[in-house]
Amino acid sequence: MASNVYGDASIASALERGNTLPARWYVEPEVFRAEKERIFHRTWQYVGHTGQVSSVGDFFTTLLGDIPVVVVRDTEKAIRAFANVCRHRGSEVVLECAGNRKTLQCHYHGWTYNLDGTLRSAPRENEQREFAKDTLSLAPFAVETWGPLIFVNPSRAAPPLHDVIGELPAIFERAGIDFAQMRMLRRDVYEIAANWKIVVENFNECYHCPIAHPKFSAVIDTNAYRVETDHEYFSTYYGPILGSPDNGVNYATLWPNVLFSLYGNPPNLQAITVVPIDAGHSRQVVDYFFAGDASEAQIRSDVEFSDLVTREDIVLCESVQRGLRSGAIEHGKLMLSRERGIQHFQKLVYRFLGGE
Repeated sequence: MASNVYGDASIASALERGNTLPARWYVEPEVFRAEKERIFHRTWQYVGHTGQVSSVGDFFTTLLGDIPVVVVRDTEKAIRAFANVCRHRGSEVVLECAGNRKTLQCHYHGWTYNLDGTLRSAPRENEQREFAKDTLSLAPFAVETWGPLIFVNPSRAAPPLHDVIGELPAIFERAGIDFAQMRMLRRDVYEIAANWKIVVENFNECYHCPIAHPKFSAVIDTNAYRVETDHEYFSTYYGPILGSPDNGVNYATLWPNVLFSLYGNPPNLQAITVVPIDAGHSRQVVDYFFAGDASEAQIRSDVEFSDLVTREDIVLCESVQRGLRSGAIEHGKLMLSRERGIQHFQKLVYRFLGGE
């Protein structure tokens, strides 16, 4: 499918009227391939937290779209990110999910890279005339941190992370989140038979909450749920607690695929990544951060409540995927009084796929 199809002005007009993206954009492999290239190969994405690379040689691996990535703390104590792809013949260098290494040695032929990505040695390199090691470093990616959160961007033209997160740090502070007091205590992973966009869009509205989340709606005043879409790369949401209008839960969606849940009493944060797998499958990774004085009972209660809501959402997302895959409708129609967050997100999808 050519790029001018993604940039079709009629789609932009339909989005303004409250129509959704075309249903086929959620099911067709060629659309998913374009998303990997034009979105996930070009944007800042949350990959993990600094506690995973606290010591020299600590590393973890992840994916940005279909790009294998290794994040490592080098000998100068800087956090670095590289394509986890050997310069020899393209094997993934590191197969483990995490660990500690003095070097990054490829499991296939033993090409060995320093923690700064430079090629240290290759077996029998002395047999190869004009073997230029200085041209065979691992491909570096832009990496920045926001508090304990690590973000990576594969693009060589990556803007500063601040240009994307904008005023979001101030919003976190007003919500009672002090990164200096937070520690990451738990990671949960969910496999979802739905396109990544469906999962993000589900997070971007609470129109469904009274029907689909009875226990959530017994705590949060869904009638007073607020949506803010004035920022370029993120949207925010606020759900006041019933009977306590000055106390509530803040949510945020940061383009393209990281979702935040913030609560300041006691302070806790969920950083949720929606990892695209293929056109019909995604993986949701939930990192839980709590203030140091959070009790075990509070942590357990929050995790159990979040897990309940997530599992209810998975049923919804997988149902939407089946419906869109059926071909019965060409697109949906948003209730913009409640679903402006979805419209904001879909406009970004259209903008990036349209050839920005």
